[in-house]
Amino acid sequence: MKLMRLPLLLSCALAFLLLSSCSKNAQGPADGSASLPSTIATKPFRDLRDLPGTVFDVAYTPETVRIDEASWKNTLKSVSSDGTVFVFDNPDSKITSLTAGQVLFLENLSVRKVVATATHDGHFAVKTERAGITDLIQKGQIKWNVPVKFSSLYAAGPAPASSSQNQVAAMLTRISPEGVVYASGTEIHFSGKTDDWKYTIGVVPSYNRLDMNFSVAKEIDTLGVSFAAKGFLKDFVSSADMHIQDGATNSFNFSNSGMNGEMNVDYAAVRGGGDTAGMDKPNIKLPTLAKVPFPVGGIPFLVSVNANLILKPGFGGKKETIKGTFKVSYNGDEGVQVTNGEASVSGAASGDGSIGDFLSTSIAPHAILLGMAAPKITLSLGTDSTVDMLTSALPSSLADTISDIFSRTDPGKWLKKKMESAFKTEASANVQNIAILTITTAGATSLVPCRFSKLTIEYKAGADAYMLGQKAADKEIVLFKKDFILRVPDINACGEK
Repeated sequence: MKLMRLPLLLSCALAFLLLSSCSKNAQGPADGSASLPSTIATKPFRDLRDLPGTVFDVAYTPETVRIDEASWKNTLKSVSSDGTVFVFDNPDSKITSLTAGQVLFLENLSVRKVVATATHDGHFAVKTERAGITDLIQKGQIKWNVPVKFSSLYAAGPAPASSSQNQVAAMLTRISPEGVVYASGTEIHFSGKTDDWKYTIGVVPSYNRLDMNFSVAKEIDTLGVSFAAKGFLKDFVSSADMHIQDGATNSFNFSNSGMNGEMNVDYAAVRGGGDTAGMDKPNIKLPTLAKVPFPVGGIPFLVSVNANLILKPGFGGKKETIKGTFKVSYNGDEGVQVTNGEASVSGAASGDGSIGDFLSTSIAPHAILLGMAAPKITLSLGTDSTVDMLTSALPSSLADTISDIFSRTDPGKWLKKKMESAFKTEASANVQNIAILTITTAGATSLVPCRFSKLTIEYKAGADAYMLGQKAADKEIVLFKKDFILRVPDINACGEK
């Protein structure tokens, strides 16, 4: 099984919900010309409209072009690895008539804004960019309140080594007839590289929580930095309520109640000599730890569990070592309410933290900064839902080739520049638990060999402008913040508490 191809706990979840289940031998030709595998079953997905309390009353924008599920299943042949180019064979006139600025709504699959279209070797290709909720909906309300339970729904039986689709089928997520979102009980491990940092990730859904661990490490000559975290996230209830009028979001609420968990971290940095260039990483975005589709009325919302890291060692000399531990915990309700462009807290959160003793061996002063946003619970409408589903079901080589052709056109160049300038790739709302540890040491030759460490825990919630459909700055609010300080020796000369 190619773990890098499917680096997510629930990477085939959408294939179960939207195309039903992955099954044996669902593999197409490598030339990029395959249709959707005929072995994808036809069990219906569970729409949130079937659940108590869900509200779905909307009118779409005039620019929206909705393609029903049966149509795109029969004609969609390839999706680029970045989820921006869709390639169709013999599509109906609704697809071939698409123009820049329209919104391509592939029912139960993706919502994207059209940038350009082209025909290449008989294939019809659509270049897209992310779309917000008001690109799709002119007016109406969408509301849900869904318990997320990390319980085993499927027995993870052994699968033949040659059948990666069978192995993926053991990881599926679905919404049960009782209206509860479940995750598989299979233990999943995967590893790879991101920006030359090696990472490993392990996730285990269990009776009432999701256990998770992840680590990153990098070595250059005699310099090495490592970060390892282990913890859990308990079952919670995810809710959303959005009101749109005249193409504007009047109010938007995203919250997760009953959030409870903890993370334990071990870190180390060692310098034997040589240059430290390349070890300063401001943002390491790990592959998503878990994903749960929230389809409602054909709109493929997605709730995911993520982790981001910051690692910044600052060595003052050679032959230095610093390593230690810290712990954070969180509980309560975390959410954001945006009304007429003003953000406010939705829910009440609290937490705790502690700094373990750390080892430092150094002649010269040195420091390290470690940042962790985990878990980060994200509600999105965009690329992720497309890429995770289709790169496992459809070949991406054809769409990637056509994507290169698009990049040489004026619209393609414009899109590439625009996308590269933005850190975010999703229209999303989120709650995130952030921990930042800073450590400074004076070094053995100092008059007072101080060691000072400060752990800041901060729980935030926010929604970006793309999700809100507003031409304004992202909305973000702090739910809870607290500092923890450890100084050795415990005197003011080593830093203020």
